Amino acid sequence: MSSHCAIVGMDLVAALGDGPDAVWARLLRGECGIRPATRFPHGKYTTDVVGEVPAALLDALRAETGADESSPAYAMAAAIAGRVARGVPGGQARLAGAHTGLVLATTKGEIGQLERLAASPGGPVDPCHNVGALARDVAEALELSGPVLCVSNACVSGLVAIVQAARLLHRGDAELMLVVGVDVLADFMLAGFSAFNALSPTPCRPYDAARDGLSLGEGAGSLLLCLEPRPDDPVLGEVGGWGITNDACHITAPSRTGEGLAAAIRAALGAAGLRADQVDYINGHGTATVYNDAMEARAIHAVFGDDMPPLASVKGTLGHTLGAAGVLEAALSLVAMRERTVPASIGLETLGVGVPLRVLREPLELPRLDHVVSIKSGFGGVNAALVLRRGAGSR
Repeated sequence: MSSHCAIVGMDLVAALGDGPDAVWARLLRGECGIRPATRFPHGKYTTDVVGEVPAALLDALRAETGADESSPAYAMAAAIAGRVARGVPGGQARLAGAHTGLVLATTKGEIGQLERLAASPGGPVDPCHNVGALARDVAEALELSGPVLCVSNACVSGLVAIVQAARLLHRGDAELMLVVGVDVLADFMLAGFSAFNALSPTPCRPYDAARDGLSLGEGAGSLLLCLEPRPDDPVLGEVGGWGITNDACHITAPSRTGEGLAAAIRAALGAAGLRADQVDYINGHGTATVYNDAMEARAIHAVFGDDMPPLASVKGTLGHTLGAAGVLEAALSLVAMRERTVPASIGLETLGVGVPLRVLREPLELPRLDHVVSIKSGFGGVNAALVLRRGAGSR
């Protein structure tokens, strides 16, 4: 089966703000969205810093979608999906009139509602704490008639959702596919990662020798995919190929060899018909945990060797957005190709991953940026790699 499909719409919201261009501009200025938490008590967890979506922005997204205080994931997901739908030629009516489907990626959905239910057994139950119900509600808000799926597969969820959407298009199950990745910060995640001793007390430092854990973040990203764009569609980029593997190594710890991730990258390149030396930028996973970054480095070096393309992780400025990361970072990768610029990996001072990597400390402008490989790994040993191609609509 072919893996090619066009990306004709995108949007995102994250700790650095609202929209891909605003977030990109702040990313290039070296701003960090990982700050002292405002919605969570300080001193309760192993860190007080998180990549929160600013409160005023979250309130604006709630007003935009009619969501209440208990539904931040719906507010973010529905808002950016709606903007993508309205932004293409023909607007939302086009998506509602076509057989348009939705794949939503998340790890925990409206986890806050489940936390409240656990704290008050017998209280009112809102089914939105079910991640499938969250996907359904977003699809209903946009009046979509196509297939609706939810992918909850740890930190690769976003990339897997893009793959699932492309597969549905190629099978003829939909004419257009919206992909939405969303995750929100909650006590559950902060407590869980604290129990793992996996959180850094300061903004995380991907690939750095002194890295000491990740920073949790929240946000959402959305892409609109189709096989045959209309002449007036802005083709922002293309899905070129993918690879998904599983190490079957450990429920939380990554494989130390990186063989599974390397196999996923090779599969993605093969599906896209690319050689390793044709890749212009690697959007790394780069969580800044000791073992993930070392495993990732081995996998990248195994595929690309010493003459590898530039590499960056945006998690040092946005935090790890979990199930949203694959979609959100794919949107930023589309901007990188449009601007022919690789962002810096914020927080890196001294590389320390055991093998040579070309991690950027400053943004790098390139004469050509046509192919990006985005990689993610997650609990349970799952790995995913996605090839993105520069779109005809990029300048």
